[in-house]
Amino acid sequence: MEVTASASAATREGLQAAPLIVLLVVATVFNDLMPLLPAGELSKDGFIYVLPLALLYFVMQPGRIAIPSAFFLVTVAFLVVVVAGVAINFPEISTVWYKGRSGMSRVITQGMAVALGPLVTLMFFNFAARGPEGLAAISRGAWVALMVMAGIAVIEVASWYGIPGPTQIYGALSLVIHAETHEYYPDRLRMTAFESSWAAVMLTFIFPFAITRGSGRRVALVLAIVAVMMVLLQSRTAMLVIGVQFMLFLLGFLRHRKDWLLHGASAAAVGLLVMMLIPGVQNAVMERGSNLIRYGSMDGLIDPTPGATENVSNVTRLAAIRAGLSMFEERPVLGVGLGQYGFNYPYHIRAEDLRSWEVRSYATAADVGLTWPPAYSLHVRLLAETGLLGYLLWLAMILPLLLRSLLRASGASYTGRLHLAVAMTLSGWLMLGASIDSFRFFGGWIALGVGLALWRSPARSSAA
Repeated sequence: MEVTASASAATREGLQAAPLIVLLVVATVFNDLMPLLPAGELSKDGFIYVLPLALLYFVMQPGRIAIPSAFFLVTVAFLVVVVAGVAINFPEISTVWYKGRSGMSRVITQGMAVALGPLVTLMFFNFAARGPEGLAAISRGAWVALMVMAGIAVIEVASWYGIPGPTQIYGALSLVIHAETHEYYPDRLRMTAFESSWAAVMLTFIFPFAITRGSGRRVALVLAIVAVMMVLLQSRTAMLVIGVQFMLFLLGFLRHRKDWLLHGASAAAVGLLVMMLIPGVQNAVMERGSNLIRYGSMDGLIDPTPGATENVSNVTRLAAIRAGLSMFEERPVLGVGLGQYGFNYPYHIRAEDLRSWEVRSYATAADVGLTWPPAYSLHVRLLAETGLLGYLLWLAMILPLLLRSLLRASGASYTGRLHLAVAMTLSGWLMLGASIDSFRFFGGWIALGVGLALWRSPARSSAA
């Protein structure tokens, strides 16, 4: 009777929290709203404005909060390393000033982002551990978020061609969802994000969890929508990360049918070979593929600067990564301090990097736009700012859950699909770390919470 009563209570809690969970997941796809809070880069994320509701939900039932011990210890160790790195570098951090920012202001704003991640994981661990209703709400939220992104994508594409009606609707929406970048953007899909690459980042979480529920037709629809989005995004991030996620999807759904997997791979190879035998198709594919890899656009080198022979973006990214590795080599144990990459950037670039106008603007305090130097890689940024200790502890949060979910991923059951979604999202997070340098990927922290709940809970075969 006690077990039944406990299960009934968990079911009621899950149903009560379901709308909040859906809202939280949908909010993750908006990251260019008008900043209303003094939270640095976080102030533009829709998730931040829904988060207080979740905190209030848990504050009202403190005795019901569960804490996964192993993850808690790793998180505490990571935060201790971060604080130690700031303490050791405090003489520099307390006096530095660059582009209107002080060292301590960066520590505070970036510290908020770092601390928020484990908090999100803890919340979604509790949502997911309280029964199937919480897990179902996460899946439902991902489906709704994908439909929102797809709907905005339709009117965005229509606006490219100036179609009356959708063009005006998209312009009005952009005032809200693209509050700081609504004036101009090239013909690359960005949907609810401020740029194409970040739209791809959001899809790496929404896509895997959107396929955890529903029939085969829904799964096929999700795959088709995401495939079209990948083409319209024209993003190297999308092509690489979501492409790998597609392969993990196939392995998960066909792991028990190796014959189908083999036949499908053979058919795809034959079809690709036939297509490549057509001269026009071969030239188009090779040219556009080469352009995407070399220049980041299928249209090729689009830099209008006279005499330009390479993509400035590639030069800038390489300079940023080399600068971060140089900081790591200089202070390998605890790094230069959380949030301090930008202050050290000008001292670690090379003369050859200055051929990029972006590097020149990042490296001078006289830059009118006060553009902050990005690291372009979370892996490099963690090594530079938290040293080897911080980087390894961050990996320790992710890799055990990733490997466990990879082993249990399957399309045959709801639990197997959840493991697949966790594995796809976490592997995508690690790959995204080579392209983005922010801690703001809430989808990754949510996936960690779900993975922890699946680790703690017994296997379920229910196709809820």
